[in-house]
Amino acid sequence: MLGSEIYDRRLILPAGVTLLGEYGAGSIKVLSFRFYDSITERRSILTDVPYAPADPYSANAIETMIGEAYESWVIEVRAQGKKKVMNREQKKEVGKILEEMRVNKNKRKESTNNKIYYEGTNNDRRKNNRELKRESRSTK
Repeated sequence: MLGSEIYDRRLILPAGVTLLGEYGAGSIKVLSFRFYDSITERRSILTDVPYAPADPYSANAIETMIGEAYESWVIEVRAQGKKKVMNREQKKEVGKILEEMRVNKNKRKESTNNKIYYEGTNNDRRKNNRELKRESRSTK
């Protein structure tokens, strides 16, 4: 192989775009990029961009495509404006929702079919079952 046949150079990307990585085997790789806008402080990730490292025109096409995608993303994000900071009530509301989700997740983990919600923990249920069995034996 001659040196001119090997085309290995870094992609030239606009400021605010970071190459996260590439994966894949063979002649086609898949790239992932992160976009960042310093004015609105928003981030986004673009994944699964096909890339042929052996083809010199592929790198140019990727650079152009990513540049255009970044420009359109920045225009869209800046039209939305900065992220609004949550006030105390909103944070409390989000915290309650997250706590409820955590509790329900733990209940689903305890259930046998991931659908039935049982009251209490495993130990509480065992204790209640023992009491129910004793009552049923005593009534017989």
